[in-house]
Amino acid sequence: FQRQPAGMDTLQVYWKWRRKSKKESKTRIVHANILYDHTKGGDNPNRHYANNKIKTTKYTLLSFLPKNLFEQFHRFANVYFVFIALLNFVPVVNAFQPELALAPVVFILSVTAIKDLWEDYRRHRSDKEINHMDCLVYSRSEKQYVEKYWKELRVGDFIRLRCNEILPADVLLLSSSDPDRLCHIETATLDGETNLKQRQVVRSFIDLVSFDPLKYCSVIECEKPNNDLNRFRGYIIHRSGRRDGLYKDNLLLRGCTIRNTEEAVGIVIYAGHETKAMLNNNGPRYKRSKLERQMNVDVFWCVIILLVMCLFSAIGHGLWMFQYGDKKPVFDVLSPEGTDISPVVSAIYLFLTMIIVFQVLIPISLFVSIEIVKICQVYFIHQDMELYDEETDSHLQCRALNITEDLGQMQYIFSDKTGTLTENKMVFRRCTVAGVEYSHDANARRLAMYQEMDSEEEDCTSHGGTLPRRDSVTSHQSGKVVLRSQSTKSHRRTGSRAEAKRASILSKHTAFSSPMEKDITPDPQLMDKVNECSSQMEFMRFHCQPLNQIPPDLCDIFDFFIALTICNTVVVSSPNQPRQKVVLKSTAWGFSRWMLKSQSSTRGVPSSGKFASNTSNSSKKLPNDCKGKRQRKILYKTQNYLNLYAADGLRTLCIAKKVLSKEEYASWLQRHLEAETAIQRREELLFESALRLETNLQLLGATGIEDRLQDGVPETIASLRKAGLQIWVLTGDKQETAINIAYACKLLDPEEEMITLNADSQEACAVLLENSLHYIQAKFLCNARPDPQAARDYSGIHFSSPVCSSASSGHSSPFLVHRLGLVIDGRTLAYALDKSLEDKFLAVARSCRSVLCCRSTPLQKSMVVKLVRNKLKVMTLAIGDGANDVSMIQVADVGVGISGQEGMQAVMASDFALPRFRYLQKLLLVHGHWCYSRLANMILYFFFKNAMFVALIFWYQFYCGFSGSAMVDQWYLIFFNLMFSAFPQLITGTLDKDVSAETLQELPQLYMNGQNSEEYKPYMFWMNMIDAFYQSLICFFIPYFAYVDSDVDLFTWGTPITTLALFTILLHLGIETKTWVSLVL
Repeated sequence: FQRQPAGMDTLQVYWKWRRKSKKESKTRIVHANILYDHTKGGDNPNRHYANNKIKTTKYTLLSFLPKNLFEQFHRFANVYFVFIALLNFVPVVNAFQPELALAPVVFILSVTAIKDLWEDYRRHRSDKEINHMDCLVYSRSEKQYVEKYWKELRVGDFIRLRCNEILPADVLLLSSSDPDRLCHIETATLDGETNLKQRQVVRSFIDLVSFDPLKYCSVIECEKPNNDLNRFRGYIIHRSGRRDGLYKDNLLLRGCTIRNTEEAVGIVIYAGHETKAMLNNNGPRYKRSKLERQMNVDVFWCVIILLVMCLFSAIGHGLWMFQYGDKKPVFDVLSPEGTDISPVVSAIYLFLTMIIVFQVLIPISLFVSIEIVKICQVYFIHQDMELYDEETDSHLQCRALNITEDLGQMQYIFSDKTGTLTENKMVFRRCTVAGVEYSHDANARRLAMYQEMDSEEEDCTSHGGTLPRRDSVTSHQSGKVVLRSQSTKSHRRTGSRAEAKRASILSKHTAFSSPMEKDITPDPQLMDKVNECSSQMEFMRFHCQPLNQIPPDLCDIFDFFIALTICNTVVVSSPNQPRQKVVLKSTAWGFSRWMLKSQSSTRGVPSSGKFASNTSNSSKKLPNDCKGKRQRKILYKTQNYLNLYAADGLRTLCIAKKVLSKEEYASWLQRHLEAETAIQRREELLFESALRLETNLQLLGATGIEDRLQDGVPETIASLRKAGLQIWVLTGDKQETAINIAYACKLLDPEEEMITLNADSQEACAVLLENSLHYIQAKFLCNARPDPQAARDYSGIHFSSPVCSSASSGHSSPFLVHRLGLVIDGRTLAYALDKSLEDKFLAVARSCRSVLCCRSTPLQKSMVVKLVRNKLKVMTLAIGDGANDVSMIQVADVGVGISGQEGMQAVMASDFALPRFRYLQKLLLVHGHWCYSRLANMILYFFFKNAMFVALIFWYQFYCGFSGSAMVDQWYLIFFNLMFSAFPQLITGTLDKDVSAETLQELPQLYMNGQNSEEYKPYMFWMNMIDAFYQSLICFFIPYFAYVDSDVDLFTWGTPITTLALFTILLHLGIETKTWVSLVL
């Protein structure tokens, strides 16, 4: 094998460099398997990595019975009932036939075991089917790709992937048949998203026309297997010693499907259970609801009551034995020595016997019944067609089956803004270039028409039509400017590879063919300016005149359009949307996006020695180091326009550029490449690299983009407010934009006071919070109007509504406190979340009806939710639609994901998924109320019926010398819970409605019933216990006095008692049932 020495030379270079590193334990080294003889597995350094065979089964034929029983005995209830059943086998304490007492427990354990066995068998069949799927793996001996099973794949193998093929492992992309060296994949099995993602060939292999595995002689070092789907760090070291960084865009994940790419080749990095897909396969989420936690406390009280009743019976039996002495019955149990048992020992035996007799007090079927009811409740929620969105063809999804009742007890809602309250469909409305403002209002009307046109697009394409192709910003042939959109659907469906190649402009770094979904026609006045600039440039080029003679205003407009195109800010894009122009390097950090391009280039080689760096920034901080009178004037005017755009609720972006010399670019590039190839702290180093460019910027202009509110958002927020829910909005938008949207969606009321907290330091934040507290306390504790001027004296806090607006309304003080709104920016929020200030921040925030947190990061969102939940001990719900909302969703008691424009990551992390925000109203106010009310009443009824039945046997002990006998047949006693009284409450727990859906939505105040736990308070358990003992007295003594002085046998007297008790229990349930349906035959 001739290539082996070359490969060994690469290894020597690698290991020489490797000895200098101290991070060996934190990375994985992958070699190509073709460099080693597979018959000598001991020489292959990849031999220690997991193979690609998966095994998701839990049991084997030998381990099933012991392992399954061990898992079931983790439930305390199962251990308890097995103990009771085994206790019944002890002769001196048994109360029933031992085999009969064992039947209920064996039945429950067997049903669970059969269910687990069936599920494990299905997993076994699925594993076998997956492991025996075929893939093409390069063979060293045959020097070609051969078919192998997935389970035979190893780390370091080269595999060839074809269109519509599922990826068998995590593969580093080394070659693609796509002209741009891209590979399109569908990730629906990982994150639920159906839109295609783009992955790119490793940079050093882009220029290869075809990939030959025999010529591969590189070594890969990457991070160890982890479950982060959005991160992959590593580098590849070549024979020359040069290193190239590896990113998540180079990695194809197991389970994804190749689309729109004829062929791709890669090397396996992670296999089997070490792939990211398998590491993310954690099974369904489990949460304990608030009602379940309260129920567990009451089950504990049932155990205490049981022990008290058994102790009382044991003491009674001992006293009875002691009192009667020699008059004891001749059939009493004797000791093993044949002598009489002492009263104390007899009382101990009786105590254990009574545990068996009174075991029904602990409801064996309660937990099973709850699970059945919750499954039925989820089914009926799914069947609600009012929660179906026809536009997106999506329905409510319930991803956590065990917290449906929590929906009816929410107290705080934390919501994202973009994509949750708004459509996340950006419309280019206004822009300012060089201090001159241009309106684009016509776009709003034009783009509104595309919703209807989209439905016709596919029909047009299928008939051979092609969509218009995007041209460059300036057309040198015509001197006119045309901004059009190109959809990759066109050349992908027609198979025109030449069309796709023309769309990409000769870049081999991060240039892509970018689909823009809608045509954008800017303001005619601006277009005239650009056309004038383009015509003048053509004239100057034709006459060989220098381009620096272009007037400054036209030059700024031209640069502005180039920056828009390069940074792709005409339509705000998702992270995976392709870029637009030829770029040499791109960085995307925080709120900025940088693009570096050659000012005059041919095939990416600069000819002028200068490089233009363009950036789009979210306008949080404008360049403050602008030089020159003209630049300062542009800065001043742009800032004013930004404030106007934000006041109109538009999302703002600033465009700036910076010109670098060849030496400056080379110096920056060297550091940037070092950051790209770093495995540890890569994000931090890349961020620092981007910051080095943010000096001496030339401001070009800014854009204003509209993000419209979703339908029904103001009405939904108003209804949830009436229901007593506190609503906080946590957004990353700038403060002015967020406030405007908050007013539009009725989160903030113009008639209420608004406290705005903006602090530059932690000390200033402490002062602001302290003064806010004093202001609120003064307003709360006295009816006199506080002096708002005292608060205004402190920088950063503003009271924006007259204090007397609510003071004269005649409401009580608590109402005045709730007529407040709090607005806080991200920097101040970071200070407020400090341990020393979090209590003061909560005191201010909980006094306000609405809270708006601007410029908040994903970490801050989760910290706010966790702080409110843990400190205030309230039920929290978090709702969002993007990856930046995942941490917030997972921290809350109930997480809701919106299946919107930002992918499915929030949905995958949520407990419930909704198509639109407005559906939250019915989910909480109707289904949440019903689920809580039904389950609370069912649990209380369970305790009632079991306590009543046990009390009948307890009263009988007073007439049988506390002997532990029962007047009920043992079959009836054992199966009372499983058969005779199990089904009625399942029906009411699933179908009962205390209030109609229409009434619940018209009167949101009824939701407070669940917030205050009115259906299940601690005292209600004891009321039910008292009621059960009282009704049992009636059911016991009416037959007793009816049969007094008669000679009927025990069961003839006991059967009417138990029958009367059963009818009383069912009648009690009928009285508690709120909904009755008449059947007409």
